[in-house]
Amino acid sequence: MTAPVPSDRPLLITGGRLWPAARWAGADAVFVRGSRISAVGRSRDLIAAVPNAPRLAARGATITPGLCDAHLHFVPWAQGRRQPDLLGAATRAGALARVSTALAGMAGDAPLLGRGWDEMGWEVRPDRAALDALAGGRPVILHSHDFHSLWANSAALRAAGVTRETPDPPGGRFERDGAGEPTGIVRENAVRAFAALEAQAGPAITPALLDDGAAALHAAGITAVHDCQRNAIDMARMRALAGRRRLRVLQHVGEEQFAQLAAAGLASGVGDAWFRIGALKLFADGALGSRTAALLEPYDDGYGLGMVTIPREQLIAIVCRAAVAGFACAIHAIGDRAVRHALDAFEAARTAAPAPPLPPRIEHVQLLHPDDLPRFAALGVAASMQPQHATSDAFAAAAAWGARCALAYPWRSLVASGVALAFGSDAPVEPPLPWLGLHSAVTRTRPDGTPPGGFVPEQRIGLDLALHAYTAGAAALAGLTGQLGTLEPGAEADLVIWDRDLHAVPPVDLHEVRPAFTVLGGEIVYVSPGSGSVAAAAASLATTDGGR
Repeated sequence: MTAPVPSDRPLLITGGRLWPAARWAGADAVFVRGSRISAVGRSRDLIAAVPNAPRLAARGATITPGLCDAHLHFVPWAQGRRQPDLLGAATRAGALARVSTALAGMAGDAPLLGRGWDEMGWEVRPDRAALDALAGGRPVILHSHDFHSLWANSAALRAAGVTRETPDPPGGRFERDGAGEPTGIVRENAVRAFAALEAQAGPAITPALLDDGAAALHAAGITAVHDCQRNAIDMARMRALAGRRRLRVLQHVGEEQFAQLAAAGLASGVGDAWFRIGALKLFADGALGSRTAALLEPYDDGYGLGMVTIPREQLIAIVCRAAVAGFACAIHAIGDRAVRHALDAFEAARTAAPAPPLPPRIEHVQLLHPDDLPRFAALGVAASMQPQHATSDAFAAAAAWGARCALAYPWRSLVASGVALAFGSDAPVEPPLPWLGLHSAVTRTRPDGTPPGGFVPEQRIGLDLALHAYTAGAAALAGLTGQLGTLEPGAEADLVIWDRDLHAVPPVDLHEVRPAFTVLGGEIVYVSPGSGSVAAAAASLATTDGGR
C-alpha cells in the first residue's frame, strides 16, 4: 500500500466534469485544503487564487464525491477475500472441485470456511456426504451466495452439536433427509449454531487484513460504508479502522449491542464523520435464493410462503422499544410480507416515541406489494437497496415471483413516490464494485447483456439518480447531509476522479468505468495503475496545469 499525500497539504484538481452538472455549471475545478473542500470554481480562477497549490489534472473526466456502500458486511468480506469462493460454480461438481483445491492447500486442522454457492441449476443438491468424501474429519462450512444458508459436512455438524434430535430454532431450519438425519443444509437462524466454529477459521482478522480491504474499496471509489455486522468485536474493529482514517463508518448494531449502548445513554447518530452509531439491524425474513424470503402469496415455483424470522408483533415491539431509546432501525426485508411487517413496525413506532436522529430504513426491498408503495414516503422510511441483486437474481426472481416482479427491486417506483434511496452491494454477497451497481441500476442487465432488454426495465433509473444513491442519498441516511456525498465547500474532501466522463459513456458500457484517483479526507488514497504511483503523482502535481 502506497503512502497517502499528507492530509495538511492543499490540492487543486482542475479540468474536470463536476457532478452533478446542473449544480456546478461553469465550474471545472475543486480546491482542497487540509481535510475539507475549500472552493469550487473555474480552473483559471482557482489557479490564479492559489498559484502555488499542487495540481492534479482531471482531463475532462467526471469528478464525484466519494462513494458510500450503504450496506455491506466489511469484516467477513475482508476475510472472505482470502477464503474459497464458490461464486459462479454452475454445478455441484464444479463447487466441490474448488473446495478440494482449497483443502489441498491447508495445513493443521482448522475448519475450512468458504462462501458463494448457489444450487440453482445444479445437477445434484448439496449435502454433507459430498463434503465428507473430500474433507475427512476437517469441519467444512460454506455460506450460500445470499448468506442465508450453510452447507456443512458431518464433522462440522458434530462440532456444532447438531444431531437428528436438535430442534429447529425459531426462524431457522436444519434440513433433514427421509430418515430424519441432518442433510448438512442449514437455513436462516439455524446457522447461528456454527458461529463458534466459524470463529476458528482463518485467515486471522488483523488490522493489516482490514486495511487491505479498505484499500480495495478505495480502488473502487468507496470512501464510506454502512456496516451491517452486529457484534461488539467487529464494531471495535471498525472503530479502529475509522480511527486509522481508512474508511468512514456508520456502524449498525445487533440487539445485544443496542441494549448495552442504550444503557450507556448512547443512540443512533452519536459520533462524527469518521465513525458513528447507526441503526439497530433486524431481520424480518430470509432471502430469495434460499426461498426463505417471506411472501404474502406462495412462491410460483412451489416453495410456500418463505420464513418470517421475527414474528410481526415481536418486530413491532422491538422497533418501538428502540425508538424510545433514540435508536433508528434498519430492517432486512426482502419479500413483500416482510416489507409490510417492517412498515407496520415503523408506523407503530411513530406513536411510541419521537423520531430517532436517523431515518428508519428497510434493507433490500426486493419485492413490494402495490398497497405498500405509498407507505414508504408517508412514514418517512428510506430504502437501502443493492442494484446488483436485481440482475444477479433476475432469472430466480422471475421463476419465484412471476407477475409480481412488476414491483421487484422497484427503484423507479420508490423514487417516483418520494422515497429516499441509498445504494450498496451487500458484500460479500455481491462484490463492492460501484460500476457494476451503476450498470445494473441504469440498464437492469448484467454486463453480458442478460436478461435481454433488462429485468423489469420499467424500474430502471438514470445515471444521476444512481450516483445520488451512492453519495448524497447514503450520506442522508447517516445524518451527514452537507458533510459527505457532496462537493460543496466546507464538506469533507472525499472525491473520486473517474477515468472518463461518465455521462459520455453508453449505459451498456458503464460496467467498464473505473476510478483514476480516490481522495479521502484530503489524502490521495488510490491511484489507478495507469496513473503511476501516488509518490509520482504527488511529485508531478505542482507542475501539472490541466486548466481550461
